[in-house]
Amino acid sequence: MSSTISTKRALPGALLLMLGGLVQAVQGIAALSTGGYFTAPPGYDFGFSIGAWGLVHLIIGVLAIAVGIGVLRANALARLLGLALAAASLLANFLWLPIEPGWSVVLIALATLALWSLATSGPSLMATRNDDATKTAH
Repeated sequence: MSSTISTKRALPGALLLMLGGLVQAVQGIAALSTGGYFTAPPGYDFGFSIGAWGLVHLIIGVLAIAVGIGVLRANALARLLGLALAAASLLANFLWLPIEPGWSVVLIALATLALWSLATSGPSLMATRNDDATKTAH
């Protein structure tokens, strides 16, 4: 088995990852701006400032766009990184829910669909690793 995945099978996951990354990056830029649009509710336990949350969203968004391009190029490592970034996006947006519920729900849905699509778009990542190790041993 090859260490690449089919571009046709990876297309939905890559597009979902890049779309979610774009929305997340815009949300991060909005949180970093000084307009005061986002405010944390009183008693919110995750004590990052809005600016720190904005930086988290911006970093995840930019990385998701870059990794989505790698997935479009049928790179198995990019697919693995895409799974990790989609999971990070899920977690960040779950924690962001009290601050911006509407966009958080949209991004959670996009990340969930991206996770599913990337997880089912090619051969098992462990099978690929084991096949490569077997070829090296012989």
